[in-house]
Amino acid sequence: MNAAPPTASGAANGAIAPPPARRLGVLALVALTYLVVSGGAYGIEDAVRIAGPRLTLLLCVVVPLAVSLPTALMAAELTALMPLEGGFYFWVKAALGPFGGFVEAWLTILYTAVDMAIYPVLFSSYLGFVMPLTPPERIAAGMALVWLAGALNAMGVKPVGEASIALTAALLAPFAVLVAVGAPRLVHWHPPANGHLSHPWAALGGGLAIVIWNYSGWENLSVVAGEIDRPRRTYPRAMMIALPLVALGYLLPLAVCLSGSSSAAAWRTGFFAAEGGRLAGPALELALAAGGAISAFSIFAAAMLWVSRMPYVLAREGYLPAGLRRVWEARATPVRSIVACCVVFSLLVPLGFVALVTLDVFFYMGALALEMMALLKMRRLRPERDGLFTIAGGRPGLLAVAITPIVLWLATFGVGFSSGEGHIEFLLGVVLTAAGGPAYLILRRRYGGPANAR
Repeated sequence: MNAAPPTASGAANGAIAPPPARRLGVLALVALTYLVVSGGAYGIEDAVRIAGPRLTLLLCVVVPLAVSLPTALMAAELTALMPLEGGFYFWVKAALGPFGGFVEAWLTILYTAVDMAIYPVLFSSYLGFVMPLTPPERIAAGMALVWLAGALNAMGVKPVGEASIALTAALLAPFAVLVAVGAPRLVHWHPPANGHLSHPWAALGGGLAIVIWNYSGWENLSVVAGEIDRPRRTYPRAMMIALPLVALGYLLPLAVCLSGSSSAAAWRTGFFAAEGGRLAGPALELALAAGGAISAFSIFAAAMLWVSRMPYVLAREGYLPAGLRRVWEARATPVRSIVACCVVFSLLVPLGFVALVTLDVFFYMGALALEMMALLKMRRLRPERDGLFTIAGGRPGLLAVAITPIVLWLATFGVGFSSGEGHIEFLLGVVLTAAGGPAYLILRRRYGGPANAR
């Protein structure tokens, strides 16, 4: 199969290009974006325990403005300019060259590996609230999630999009009931007690890492831009609709559960279910626990949609075995790439949460820094944007969008490292990032690189 980079339509030279009837529209893309970025308020609980209630609420306001909005704007502009299957990889490659593109893909693979290990664990944890599970049964349930999501993705982008709409509604319904039942708490809202934080800088660093993780991933679906209906118009619209939904999806349940709270010690995975039980009885507790399991599956299935395209794109670029380029023509899906991802993620099911989140944010924000550099470079290389979405505000607006998330990222690890926490994760992140250089040389020599692919 020809491995040349796809054209702007995503339909040429072997790119995945389903017919219009199978492409993603605005509603499906909003649902997928919501799942890839958030998937409900599940996963934010540990931030309350680590950073305290007031600081967590503040971070849930600051991070969407400082990280999510700039990332969504960057992704909307570059997707409109280059709606390619492979998304951010090709943005960085076009702006910074083949090595820059490879480092972007390398960091994406690293943060994907640690990120995707989290959701089967969360799925098993919330499923344990619905039915008792032994540790081996939890591992088996996590692996079942991996392969079920892989099978759904193998069926094509359209079924994933349609399933995402239904799953988003299913996981949001219990939170809607929680917010409705807790409306008096919102009307007569009382600030929670902040509590004593023995290591305030460590609390800030840990809280920032978890909140950023919960709000990250706005550019990820650009990888399937060739499978989006009219991506130059659909992608920006979907980003602007999804952003307030994600922010409110965290803030409203947190505000209900934290109103007048005097302690954050009990805030761990599953706390929303327990609080729902106290507010409205066992039915809501069970619904929120089931919603947590649905959320983990939904996020994993939606993330698999773009994650499984990365080995496919790298194989087409001449960095991985040519067999991974194969597409199941009937469904327009890279089925071998999907299977390879399922095998890797099955091996990662037993891993943990907070340390993984720290590494995830390190690698993700490193990749985001490259994307922001690509944003600045492509504005200079291709200034003509007639009819395309462009970030407003001229050069000052562009610089604010590019710099703000990176400053917050550096602050996250700066406060954590200076407080004596997170040294191991920080150093491991640096070492694995630096390994991208040797990996580039080895894989390019073994498989030929982009020149050989052409």
